[in-house]
Amino acid sequence: MAGVCEHGWQRREVAMRCMDDAEVRVGPLRFAERHLAEDANDGRLFFLVEIVAPGLVARLEGVTNLADGMGLPCFLGGLDFRGWEGEKHWHSADRDVSVVARWNSRGHVELKWTLRPWRHSVTGEWSASAVTELEAGAEKDTLVAALHNFLAVEMG
Repeated sequence: MAGVCEHGWQRREVAMRCMDDAEVRVGPLRFAERHLAEDANDGRLFFLVEIVAPGLVARLEGVTNLADGMGLPCFLGGLDFRGWEGEKHWHSADRDVSVVARWNSRGHVELKWTLRPWRHSVTGEWSASAVTELEAGAEKDTLVAALHNFLAVEMG
């Protein structure tokens, strides 16, 4: 499909419609610009993940998630506020967004977010990472709820 949507995305191999301007922010990360596959049987949600920091804007359009919204919120929700040893890992369906979680003794969860597009272009490969830290109880739960609301979409 040729053309550009209201968010400025180039149309992709999948017909999709722009949804709204909802967004979730966590530190320098922004989840925004939701798009839903036109085919109701497709079940995919596409969105933007962006890292913005002084001197850096890393923008990744077309991150894919099933419209049930369960992946990332379930991972983050399953991080035990009492802590754990080592690292826990999550990645998006296309492996273009990944999260590494570590618990620290101050009762916080450190999340390293990495954007690395699986779609390679003539301009080459790139990746960008940012680290956020959340209180392991209520602050983490607030993020989980916000991401669930962002990623879970009413089909139809």
